Amino acid sequence: MFKTTFKIITPIILVVMIIAISYNTYKKTEDVSTSPITIIPTNASIILQINDIKNLKKSLKNSVAWNQLQNIQYIHEINKQINILCEFLIDQQTFFVTNKLFISLHKVSPKKNAALFGIPFDRNKIKENKDIISLFGTDITISKYDNKTIYFNKSLNKYFSFKNNVLFYSSEKMLVTDAIRISNKESDNLFSNKSFSNCYKTISKSADINLLINYNNLLAFSDVFIEGSVEKIHFSEWTATDVRIKNNSILANGLSTNNNSVNNFTDIFKNQKSQNLKIIEVIPHNTTQLFAITFNKPKQLYDNKNEILRINHDFRTWDIQKNKIEDSLKINYTDLLTELENEAGIFNTSSNLSTENTYTYIKTKESIIANSLLQSMITSSSILKGFQINEIADKNLTYNLFGPTLKANNRFFTTIDDYFIFGHSIVALEYVIDNFISQNTLSNNKSFKKLNSYISNGANIFLYINPGKTALAFREKIINKETFRFNADSIAKFTAFSMQINNTKNGMLHNLCLFYDEKYKESIKEEWYYPLDTISNINPQFIENHFTKEKMILIQDNLNNLISLNTSGEKLWSKSLKFKILGKINFIDFYNNNKYQALFNTKDQLHLIDRNGKYVDGFPKNLPISTSLGHTLIDYDNNKKYRIMIVGDDNMIYNIDKKGENVNGWKYKKTKNNINKSPIHFVVNGKDYILKATNNSTTKLLARNGKDRVTFSEYQDFINPVKVSKNGTLYSITSQNKIWTGYVNGTTKIIDNPKVNAKSKILLHNDGFYVTNKNVISYIHEEKSKEINITLNGLVKNLSYMKGYIAITTESSIYLIKKNKIVEGFPIDSDGLFNLEDIDNNGKVNLVNIKKGCVYNYELAN
Repeated sequence: MFKTTFKIITPIILVVMIIAISYNTYKKTEDVSTSPITIIPTNASIILQINDIKNLKKSLKNSVAWNQLQNIQYIHEINKQINILCEFLIDQQTFFVTNKLFISLHKVSPKKNAALFGIPFDRNKIKENKDIISLFGTDITISKYDNKTIYFNKSLNKYFSFKNNVLFYSSEKMLVTDAIRISNKESDNLFSNKSFSNCYKTISKSADINLLINYNNLLAFSDVFIEGSVEKIHFSEWTATDVRIKNNSILANGLSTNNNSVNNFTDIFKNQKSQNLKIIEVIPHNTTQLFAITFNKPKQLYDNKNEILRINHDFRTWDIQKNKIEDSLKINYTDLLTELENEAGIFNTSSNLSTENTYTYIKTKESIIANSLLQSMITSSSILKGFQINEIADKNLTYNLFGPTLKANNRFFTTIDDYFIFGHSIVALEYVIDNFISQNTLSNNKSFKKLNSYISNGANIFLYINPGKTALAFREKIINKETFRFNADSIAKFTAFSMQINNTKNGMLHNLCLFYDEKYKESIKEEWYYPLDTISNINPQFIENHFTKEKMILIQDNLNNLISLNTSGEKLWSKSLKFKILGKINFIDFYNNNKYQALFNTKDQLHLIDRNGKYVDGFPKNLPISTSLGHTLIDYDNNKKYRIMIVGDDNMIYNIDKKGENVNGWKYKKTKNNINKSPIHFVVNGKDYILKATNNSTTKLLARNGKDRVTFSEYQDFINPVKVSKNGTLYSITSQNKIWTGYVNGTTKIIDNPKVNAKSKILLHNDGFYVTNKNVISYIHEEKSKEINITLNGLVKNLSYMKGYIAITTESSIYLIKKNKIVEGFPIDSDGLFNLEDIDNNGKVNLVNIKKGCVYNYELAN
């Protein structure tokens, strides 16, 4: 019996002893074990909890997206610091056995931020804190704060301190003292914040990284980087996510908790069911930014939005303005709410995110009924391509309905598929309509389609930004631009950053995605457009801006206003002229001080205007006689002794200097045959030639002094003006529909080709001829060794060679051809007025095009 009892009791005693020992060990460990989270000051904007340093380093190294991000100087420096720290912690695995690292970002002053690092270590292997500190270096000084020791490493410029088994440090002493104060109180740390503690419980510690975001703190934190003040919006508090680093994307998914009361923007979506986003089937394919909201209870959303206005002390101002509009126009916003369906938002279609390209929208159940409710607001209407465009009295209708996140001063709207689209101007809405008709919508954008595999179809809140297109615009707002230096091409393939927030029973589900499209290629990128007050009547022209080292764009509209735009599409100045500009606008250095002015002529005057839109003293000057052609500018020896040639209506070629005075020694003699184009200067074998073109073989080449240098004996009539090729060959089409070529030695050559007719356009280039016949352009090699035919969408109006491209215009389009192939992305719509130039000196050619009263700037890929 005893033996039996002993056999039973012995293992029980052993188990009790093990439990007792384990409990005592646990209590001792608990006494000294501290979570690094409890040390982090509560004003943190972002917290990165890195759970496995070894895996992190490997994941980052293998991610194409992360490697490409390092082209941004700021990210490159972060990556370098992460690698150094990871290697250090891996080398010291004896002490830092957990492989964990905590990094938090804080705003420490109005224009300064800092990071706090927290590293847990094995306290059992460390007797004194100085043993850990010695791992970082020996150049240490000591100070005290709140009974805690602060170690300062001068060579690293870092402040270190300890809380039990956690080492924490920062380059900012104030951040370390804040951490000490927080850790000493223990009841005042992040876990005392219900929003934080509840969402922190949801993270997966098996994830390589947990990302915790306080959106409100993050918005305040951004003030440190951005010029000017950032609009303060109570957006959301803490969200805890798990991060996955993939080859072509960086993803974060997690939860934030629901508040019982409405304190933040995300709270207004409580009990709102998310909807599939349909606006992407309406807005242009090149949308660069979209902020959309979906819902199923518009009245509740409206009421909750008003609570946010009260919290921000904006309700009274809004309510007074709303009541003023309602009383004066006899309209009720709550009536309109009953006709809203489930979507609203704001989007932008430009890379510089200009206000002119900012649109807002709302989705209605039935646009006709909703439109009728707004009749008293509508001040004017017009029809464009079957769509009615209305001007409205309330420029901030979407703001009044949904709050400051959808604020834009848009006084025009149209309806497309029951969407009310609000725009800055009629031209802006025409742009949306054109793209919708052509089905060039965001839903059909190739890169956006690829993003769809990473995001859900519906969201209460959806943010989309194209970083590759908008990065330069964001950098312009950054205070320290050098810190965020990058090459635009290196990040062009980052085609999407998205944020989706969905209301669920357990809280708000957050999905973040940064997407890198390795196969993205854009042959033509629309960078901006500028609406003119009326249509234009000349090709866009360029003048060098010696101040910015870029090109200014000069446009003249039908009211004869000369308008100057910078490379961002912003208007610099406007000058009213009496008459239309003839021919080209050239630029000269009038004062010989490397500062340039724009030179051009109208029918009776020569004009010279500086980069600020001011006339040079003494200008405009009257021409010797009226003219119907543009001037020719010649700088024979590149010594700035300019010669300006004017073909008068009396058929005389006048030679004047930059001051508008006649040049001595000019011996040109007038002939009876009319000159049909401005003189062209070119050089062959060191000799100067000036082409005087007529409609027949009285076409001559003149010398510098105006005397005949080359005449052509064989008589021909030409059906279009004589041109000069790059190597100095003259060519045209004769009245017998044959190609005529002339050479500086006076000889000529006739080429018979069946493709040439009276309406053909011709270009001599690349050792062959480009010839048009109706809607077909053919390339014919002189030795007939190759022939290429390209079919276009209409009859060819003009054909030229510009900046490495064959440029063709039809009745409504532009084509660019390179290597005898149509450049991807062409044709594009055009009024036929355009020009090519690298306007911002980035090595890429810009196509500045005029279409229906708008100036468009496209950047062409190399």
